[in-house]
Amino acid sequence: MSTRTSPPTRDLEQVVGHALRAPTRPQTYRNLLYLLVSFPLGIAYFVLLTIGFSAGVPLLLVLVGVPVIVLTLLVSVWLAGFERLLVRRLLGVEVPPTELRTDGSPRERLVGLVTDVATWKAVGYLFTKFAYENLAFGLLGSVFATSASFLLAPLYYTRAPVVSYGPFSIADLTLELLFGWDDLLIGLTTTIELGSWQVETLPGALLFAGLGVLGFLVAFPLANGFAWLWGRYARYMLTAPRYWSTPEW
Repeated sequence: MSTRTSPPTRDLEQVVGHALRAPTRPQTYRNLLYLLVSFPLGIAYFVLLTIGFSAGVPLLLVLVGVPVIVLTLLVSVWLAGFERLLVRRLLGVEVPPTELRTDGSPRERLVGLVTDVATWKAVGYLFTKFAYENLAFGLLGSVFATSASFLLAPLYYTRAPVVSYGPFSIADLTLELLFGWDDLLIGLTTTIELGSWQVETLPGALLFAGLGVLGFLVAFPLANGFAWLWGRYARYMLTAPRYWSTPEW
């Protein structure tokens, strides 16, 4: 008598098996490296573009802002080329640039750079990288830190409490209004919640160690999921502007 596994059961087995094999695959650690280096890069991109546009846009009326905006766009194109390299080398996702257009006068190519949708997609990609990497880094950092704390509990439970780490809670988000001489400043403040448990017995510490193992089994597939989603987003967004050449990496 033969038994057949139903399709939903087979799908669940495949998902579980894929998750369990995540820590043994080299691509998992390349994904983690990409997410790790992308966190400071996202901050740098956000600061650089914010300075460029905030300095250039107000000066457009006196034409001084034009070269500032153009320079910011050129830097964005260059950074988009660098991001294609990272995505290809670390995430294994090919992001082919569009065919470059090198004909026409410098003025026509400059106008093309400013008006090409691909240029602004590159800018949007660099801006959104900041928000996405903050979310990914905060969530993954919390999961990995908590899992490590739980896993190592048998080594230190007699000397220190077992601590869980988590991203900020939306419930604790508060709005602040600050009045200056001529300005109204609006800000959001929050606090990071840290939970701790005092484990007093070795069986209890071993229980937390088991939870730490489960946490790592969740953390690695979660990191792969963040990397997979970003790789597909990068494939869509990172197309080279047709009117300006980018470095060959």
